[in-house]
Amino acid sequence: MRGLLISASIATSLLFATVSPGQAEGTLLTVSGEIDNTNREAFDPFFDGFLKFHDKTFDKAHSFDWETLAALPQKTIKVNADTEDWPRPLTMEGPLLKDVLATAGATGDSATLYALDGFGFEMDADKMAAHEWVLAMKVDGKPLGIGGLGPLWLVYDTGGAKAPEEEERGWVWSVFHIEVE
Repeated sequence: MRGLLISASIATSLLFATVSPGQAEGTLLTVSGEIDNTNREAFDPFFDGFLKFHDKTFDKAHSFDWETLAALPQKTIKVNADTEDWPRPLTMEGPLLKDVLATAGATGDSATLYALDGFGFEMDADKMAAHEWVLAMKVDGKPLGIGGLGPLWLVYDTGGAKAPEEEERGWVWSVFHIEVE
């Protein structure tokens, strides 16, 4: 019986090890629309089931996994908000939104970032230029996970000062898709 428990424990460890950030293969973010740099096929209704669920289709796209996002220059910022449930200033790290869009060869004037729950936040050129937006992959040194606030969280540096609640509403968490228009 002990051998069975040890085997189950090892199998469980291996299962979780294969899906940890930095080791797992798979798309965390898809950028579609007005882009020039593609690295994947067009939308496939079978293999892109979650995108299909959200009515997101495309002829061309650029996908990013953990490694390709982590290979972009990383920005570390302090983020805080004046909301009731914000715990304290948080240290966040990830690539700049502009670098992600540049990697995809974005040519449009606006982008809509979509969260796993279907929430979409549209950003025109002025809104994008207003802050140095970061797609945070880590909070306080720990990777963001799906089921929490990950895989990515759109934020900007507040320097630890509290941003107004209406600003915080634009910090999209659980970002998985960006559509460039």
